Amino acid sequence: MKFTCNTKDISAAVGAASKVVNAHTTVPILSNVLLQADDGKIAVRATDLELTFEHAFPADIGEGGSVTIPAKLFSSYLGNLPTGTLELTGTPTRASVKCERSNYDFHALPADEYPPLPAATRGSHFTIAAKKFRDGIDGTIFAASNEEARGAVLMGTLLEIEGDALTMVATDGYRLAKFVTTLDDGITGSEKYIVPSRALAEVSRNLGGGETIAVSALGAQSNQLQITAGNVSITVRLVDGQYPNYQQVIPAKFDRTMTVNTSALIGSLRRAELVAGDRASMVKLAISNQTLVVTANSDISGTAYEELEIEQTGEDLTIAFNARYLVEILNHVKSDKTVVEFLGPLSPAAIRPLEPLESGQQLYVLMPLRQ
Repeated sequence: MKFTCNTKDISAAVGAASKVVNAHTTVPILSNVLLQADDGKIAVRATDLELTFEHAFPADIGEGGSVTIPAKLFSSYLGNLPTGTLELTGTPTRASVKCERSNYDFHALPADEYPPLPAATRGSHFTIAAKKFRDGIDGTIFAASNEEARGAVLMGTLLEIEGDALTMVATDGYRLAKFVTTLDDGITGSEKYIVPSRALAEVSRNLGGGETIAVSALGAQSNQLQITAGNVSITVRLVDGQYPNYQQVIPAKFDRTMTVNTSALIGSLRRAELVAGDRASMVKLAISNQTLVVTANSDISGTAYEELEIEQTGEDLTIAFNARYLVEILNHVKSDKTVVEFLGPLSPAAIRPLEPLESGQQLYVLMPLRQ
């Protein structure tokens, strides 16, 4: 193969693809990115067998073909090139690169050893505005578990599609994030997919810049999802399992509410957490007389006490939370004021923005700590 392209184009594509490569893989070919030259463009692909990333860009093709190059090495090299034109010639064992007055040769592996793209049998298909999908991803995946011991299901995010409605849910058993929005082009009937949250993070990072994102189920069993925007495509193997009934976690009704300044509460919680210092990062919230008192105690650090003005409805309440979890939720509330609803000191609390996002409805649920 042989082609000429803009250094900025190839650097962006290889840089994004290299983030998918597993640095600890024991399969040498999976440490490489695949470059395919065909029909006036270069398609750069990387995979760890669970997640496949492909980014295409225009190029002047002198000779079609494919080559694989070590991902991290090639990405670092390209990231240090000046803006200009690059010429690459590839063989099964070598990739030769010329840029201005520099010439580099990289060891390659045969492209025919590279894993093929997933089966293209298509199932359900829907499209969604890129900003809606990105907001949904960013507002939910942080609540998914990052502990393998808790299982792949809780490390994933649930996509629940019914007609033209999309509900995204992530939970680690202590907190829950829910985002509801509408699709541009929905489906007939309903579908549920558990998508690895890591894959959705890649989608948010690489596919959010366009206007529309297309999502298709792939394979005879619809066990893979292909997510595409423009010249970038991510294909991911879905998690096989039953997602917990998240509706059971959300109380049907509440009897107490507080409305509080979001940034002021975040600041108070962060300071109190410094004093709490323990593994649970316990802080207590005492609601009374239109005032919120945030406290934390530690035999080592001392005592924290802060007061905030709030709007309160219902009876007084004292409840304890993991400050770190509560702050992380509040960081995703894109509203000057936050509404927190309670049922009692041992029941989950619901957290939502006072002014909802245009792109969708946010809801967070957090389990309290025993005092």
